[in-house]
Order: sequence, then structure tokens, then C-alpha cells
Amino acid sequence: MKKNTQHEIEIQSVTAKGFGVGYIDGFTVFVEGGLPGDKLNVRILKAKTRYGFAKIVKILTPSPHRIESPCPVSDRCGGCQWQHAEYSAQLGYKKQLVVDALERIGHVKNPPVLDVLGMSSSPIHYRNKAVFPVVPHNNEDGFAIGMFAPRSHRIVEVDYCNIQHPAHVEVLKIVKKHMRDNKVTPYDETTHRGLMRFISIRTSLATGEVMVVLTINGNKFPHERALAEDLAKAGVTTVVISRHTAKSNVVLGDRFRVISGTGFISEDIGHVTYQISAPSFFQVNPVQAKALYEIAVAQANIKNKTVIDAHVGAGGVSLYAAKHAKEIIGVDIVPEAIEDGQKNAEINGVTNLRFICGAAEEVIPPILQETDAPQLIFLDPPRKGCDPALLKAIISAKIEEIVYISCDPATFARDVKILIEGGYELVTVQPVDMFPHTGKVETTALLCRTK
Repeated sequence: MKKNTQHEIEIQSVTAKGFGVGYIDGFTVFVEGGLPGDKLNVRILKAKTRYGFAKIVKILTPSPHRIESPCPVSDRCGGCQWQHAEYSAQLGYKKQLVVDALERIGHVKNPPVLDVLGMSSSPIHYRNKAVFPVVPHNNEDGFAIGMFAPRSHRIVEVDYCNIQHPAHVEVLKIVKKHMRDNKVTPYDETTHRGLMRFISIRTSLATGEVMVVLTINGNKFPHERALAEDLAKAGVTTVVISRHTAKSNVVLGDRFRVISGTGFISEDIGHVTYQISAPSFFQVNPVQAKALYEIAVAQANIKNKTVIDAHVGAGGVSLYAAKHAKEIIGVDIVPEAIEDGQKNAEINGVTNLRFICGAAEEVIPPILQETDAPQLIFLDPPRKGCDPALLKAIISAKIEEIVYISCDPATFARDVKILIEGGYELVTVQPVDMFPHTGKVETTALLCRTK
């Protein structure tokens, strides 16, 4: 297989990154934007020994699930991958991603994966949070704000986004004008110069509050009060400056300074009100988060048990489950998240949830060795999955039940393999579509100690 050669191919499956997968004489080809059932003419862009990447030259026969994308930049923007696929088909793709990961990585035969729970309402404008990078550009402004193109640091500027809350794009217009008027420079990661790095926006569906976080390579932002006033006219309720002077591409810095409003917004998920500050993790789709939490609580036999939540964040599933449990111990490594969690417990009148700040793999093992150790553990780790030391401690303590909430099928399957080898059975897996039109899928799974 050689670069720039053209071939006909039929797409068999998809990957989480939006590639269609097909085969040419046994050679695996990943095709950007391909959907199962597509018959395509493609051009090879890159060829390795066993696989290659290709671009669609012509759609010979479209997939029965292919539709016209409502987004004018969906072929260039990396924000989502499947605007051109029917929503019902997306749910099928995601279920298969979870099944494939458990079979291939977790070595689970016939994994008990249920159909993906999709959004009952129209799956648009569902994201309550967006992060927009600001980078140097050879345009009139000298900078660009938008979304990264797939697998690059090239910015695709957006005037409208089908998955973001409508308030987000309006905020970008105001910040862009302020940068232009005050000659604010974009951050250049190659030279470590320039001021503006990221613009983060979070909107509450329950209250309509909007929080804007400006991540800057320094301490002060030019005429920040004036910018806060302009944003307030557009409905922004709080503006925060995040100082980030390290040479890394993480979004938020190590210090936060509130320049207007309270520094947080409130969001409702079911019967629980959550107060969210800039550094706190919170689900981006409150509608589906409610479904996720309800399923997670229902999966476990939680009544009157002592529970530990290894990645509690600002309260998350623990606040939702507290009314059923005897006691919940929430652990998180982010101090600001712990502070938010404590406030949220107070707001909701929850008295049986206590918080500990620290790394789960360091804080939890001693707790599991106590005589009255928890019988149930919630795991809701970041994309990288659980630390091996935490899994080892769970296995050693012979915790009765584990409810594992995951945002990455691959690391979830890896951890499930370790837990099964340690004496657990994978009872059920319920995928939830937290991120429509993307290849991402959230799952909540129950694992029980085998008798």
C-alpha cells in the first residue's frame, strides 16, 4: 500500500476518534468520516506496515445512516465526529465500542453490555461547558479562537455550534473584540510568550448562570473590569482569571482570581443542587448526568451501607446516593472540588457525606483495612482510569460491590480485566450517551465479588 494511491473500500466499523474502518486485501485502513455501510473511493494519506489512513475522494454508495451534517465546519472541526450520522446509528456504534473494548482489552467473553441510553430530547446544544483555545494566527487580528481541527493545533473558528449552549459563541465574540481593542496577545506554546491561553465557559441549564474563566500566561489581564461589564450585559454572571504560567497545555492554571460575581454557578441534577467553581469537575450534559446517576445508584445494593466514592469531585453521584446510604466517604485530589463538595452537602442538607482531600490510591487503602470498612465503592476516575494501587487495595479488601463510572471504554476495560482477575464478576454495563455526535461514551457498570 502506497501513499497517494486511490482505492475502493467498504467501511465495516468505526473508532471512537471518528474513523471508519475498512480493509483492502487484509490491510486495515482508517478513513476520516467513514460510516459502516459506506462504499468509498479513498486516497491513502499515510501507510504503515499493517495499517494506513485515508481520505474520502468520493462516496460511491452512502451508508443507509449517512445524513447531511447541519454543521458547516463538521468536516474540519475536531469538536465532534458524527454530525453526518443518524442519531440512532450513533448509539449502535457506541455500544459496539464498549463491547469491543471489553472483549479485546478486558478479555470478557459476551460482555453484559446493554443498549446505549440516548437523549430523549433532541441531542443539540447539550453541552454546558466549552473550552476554546486561543492561538497565534496570520489573520488581521493576529490570533484565532475556536476548536482544534482533528489531531492538530490548527484552529477552526466557529460562529455557531450545534452541540454547545448558544450563550458560548456570544461570549467568544465579546472576548475577541476586547482582545482586538486592547491588543491582547495570544499565547504561543513554542515561544512561551503571549497572554491569552484558553477561554472556558460553563452555563447552568437550571439557573441560566454563566461562568467565564480566562486562562492567562500571567497575573493581570488588560482592562479586566471593563471586559467583565461587557460580558455581564450578555448574561455572564461571574468571571474568573486563572493564572497559568507553566509550559504545558493543560487548560487551567494553579491560581484563580474572581473579578466579578461569586466565582461559581449552580446546577440542578434531579433532587440535588450543585455549586460549581472554576476548577471543579462536573458532567457536561446535566440531562444525561441525571440518568447516569440514577442508574449507578440503582445498580448497587446501597441501602444502609457505608460507601466510599474514590473520585467524588464536587459531590457527583455521592450527593445523589446519600439519602440511601448509611454513610458516604468522598475522596478527591483537588482541594477546590472538596470545598465545593462540602458546600454542596450543606446546601442539600446532606449530613452523612464526609470528604477527604488526597489521592485515592493513598487515602483509600488504609480506610479499607478498618474493621467497619465500606462494603461498596464508587469509581469515577478521569480518562486515564484507576491507579493500579487503588485496584489492588480494593481486591485485597474484598469489597462486596463496585460501581464503576467511566468515560473511556479502553481504560475501563483494562481495569475490569484487573478486577476480574482479582475475584470480581462483571454483572452489567449500561452505556449512557453523555456526548451526542462524538465518539465518546459514558458507562456505569456493576462488579460483584464472586462467592
